[in-house]
Amino acid sequence: MAAAMVVYMHSINQMCFFAANGHQRTALHASLGAYGVDLFFVISGFVIYTSANRLNGRSQALNFLWHRFRRINPIYYAATLITLIVWLPSFWRHARPAPPDAQILTSAILFPVLNNQLPILTQAWTLSFEWYFYFLFFLLILAGVQKKTKLLSAVLISLIILGWFLRRWPLGFLGLYTDPLIFEFLLGVGTAYLCQRWTPGKKSIQAILWLGIGLSLTLMLTGFYNFEAIPAPEIRSLRYVHALCWGSSAALVVTGCVLLERSGSTGFFQKHPLLLLLGDASYSIYLFHYLIFGAIGAIYLRVGLFLPPDLAIPINAVLALVGCLPFYKWVEVPLLKWLRKESPSRLTPSPPAGT
Repeated sequence: MAAAMVVYMHSINQMCFFAANGHQRTALHASLGAYGVDLFFVISGFVIYTSANRLNGRSQALNFLWHRFRRINPIYYAATLITLIVWLPSFWRHARPAPPDAQILTSAILFPVLNNQLPILTQAWTLSFEWYFYFLFFLLILAGVQKKTKLLSAVLISLIILGWFLRRWPLGFLGLYTDPLIFEFLLGVGTAYLCQRWTPGKKSIQAILWLGIGLSLTLMLTGFYNFEAIPAPEIRSLRYVHALCWGSSAALVVTGCVLLERSGSTGFFQKHPLLLLLGDASYSIYLFHYLIFGAIGAIYLRVGLFLPPDLAIPINAVLALVGCLPFYKWVEVPLLKWLRKESPSRLTPSPPAGT
């Protein structure tokens, strides 16, 4: 659902090139994609803590780094390469400027090297935050830190406070390292920590989940601290409110979903095969959906917009979601299978004493 929110927002953005639409005049326009990213960051913090909190030492740290690279980068590089191949005709026919060197380097290492230079796949800016969090966790594993939650909290909160004092300075690409959005990873870590140690009743779990859904819908429908915080990153102080409010609502949703599943409750979203397939393919959807929008846009340029704009937006979003499934089946899955055969066996941490 987080990936679908991003796709829907980008569908609205694409339609703005062809016709005015009612979607672009609502707070929900940019809020869908913003909340999708907030949800991604919280989930990432949850997943990394759950899978790697007990890892320690040099070999397990390197293994952790390799597994993160294997899961994230090869498919991202494939998506970038396919995108550049699709762009080749526009380089020749329409004199489209080639990506600058700084953008190519940013795309290769997934860290901005000049100001806030975006990668070639613009939506991959979130992967820079992901890798920043992975590297911090890698250092904790490498150092053999036992109580990772406390030290990670101290480090991230210190960086966020430092960013607050430096918010009026032009930090350029260094702004990534003190950006308040990294607080959302910490919320994911806190969610995992809480879910491992707390088993509430079903009524309490449902209350948490519905509170999170209610807050999330309120934020998306009103655009509270979204338009100022996300499209205008230079106004850094506003991003603190966004990270706190939007991240907290996402953390409540994730907490409710995890606790509900652990309580033995299953529902439509945990059983429907199409939804499970879209969940498995969410990374491919995130990386490849712009290619589908490009194909749709090429059709509109040739034959004109033949649908009402506000009807075309959901149709295009559904086409993008479905159109990314072949990339998942023919690119992501085979690539992951091949890398798992070529990689060293997974190192598992020793069980804690007394178990």
